[in-house]
Amino acid sequence: MALDRNETKERVLGIAERLLNEGGAAKLQARTIASEAGIAVGSVYNLFGDLTGILRAVNTRLLERLDAAGKQVLGDLERQGVTDPVRLLLALAGVYQRFVGDNPGSWQSLLATGLAGPPSDETKAYEERLSSSFLLIADILEKSGLITDPRRRGTAAHVLWSSVHGIVTVGYATDDIEGRRGDVSEQVTLLVTTFVAGLRQQAGA
Repeated sequence: MALDRNETKERVLGIAERLLNEGGAAKLQARTIASEAGIAVGSVYNLFGDLTGILRAVNTRLLERLDAAGKQVLGDLERQGVTDPVRLLLALAGVYQRFVGDNPGSWQSLLATGLAGPPSDETKAYEERLSSSFLLIADILEKSGLITDPRRRGTAAHVLWSSVHGIVTVGYATDDIEGRRGDVSEQVTLLVTTFVAGLRQQAGA
């Protein structure tokens, strides 16, 4: 009985994500994936082209989960009547920190391979998912009235997202993710509060 292609792809991606979390990209081997999935090595390459294709697909799935978690947290806060941009942005940052803790190996490759290689449906899907994370931030900035210009708002969203990612990357550079969580949270809080204060001053709010 032939295996369903989509089912096989999902199985391969599940294995690949686990291998990434166990040992990072260095542990991602086509032969290991094929053996655990019960398929030929050639089938792995037929499904994804190469290991970069697998990494890109895993990263897209991770971004989908990150995006969904962010939207859920913001939706919950909005239903509670929370409008303070600092609280909303810190809530998003908290989602990202939890995401890192839940994906200790795979998150490190999140931005490294997503857009590698020639443009394709897969790179487009990855880029759209990554852009969705920026849009969540831009939406907060727009609703708060801090930045009215769409282009500048998009730039600010990229700056803030990249800054939080940088703090988390440096802060979690060791294996002791839990031990560094408080220190990273303090840095992110300082970043977000200072960032919003600066925007308010510029806007005359």
